[in-house]
Amino acid sequence: LSAKLFKLQQGKCPCCSKPLGDNYHLDHIIPIKRGGVNEDWNIQLLRQQCNNQKCAKDPITFMQSKGFLI
Repeated sequence: LSAKLFKLQQGKCPCCSKPLGDNYHLDHIIPIKRGGVNEDWNIQLLRQQCNNQKCAKDPITFMQSKGFLI
């Protein structure tokens, strides 16, 4: 799954557009604590720093706080 996501995301973090590097995290787009599920469509790769900032926040609210218009 990680290799597939890395290729789909072109090696970039969807939150900050920086290269993922080697220390990336698997992240639930909709956090488990918010009703998310452990399925491929709900998983993305994030840089460690972005994942730590996102934590269990609502994904839309988090991305809007980073300047994305969702």
